[in-house]
Amino acid sequence: MKSETYPLALPSALLKEVRQAAKKTGLSMADAMRQSMKLGLPKLIEGLSMEHILKNLKPMTPEECRQCWETPDPEFDELASYCASLPKTLPEDD
Repeated sequence: MKSETYPLALPSALLKEVRQAAKKTGLSMADAMRQSMKLGLPKLIEGLSMEHILKNLKPMTPEECRQCWETPDPEFDELASYCASLPKTLPEDD
């Protein structure tokens, strides 16, 4: 199996945890890091992937829609008006 080496900067607290885990399991530091990545990747994907977030996103209730869209927000309206008034520049052709 071909492997590649990547330098990895670790905060000292995390490095200490990896050392402790390696010692408790009898693994080398490298093996402890590889195993923690392998075991943790599914949880990482589940917790942070946009696909997972969007899949679990529920539509707003009618009451939430009313709160969001029918309640005036003078500060936002002023900002939106200002942004709309800014001149639009076209990209120059090269």
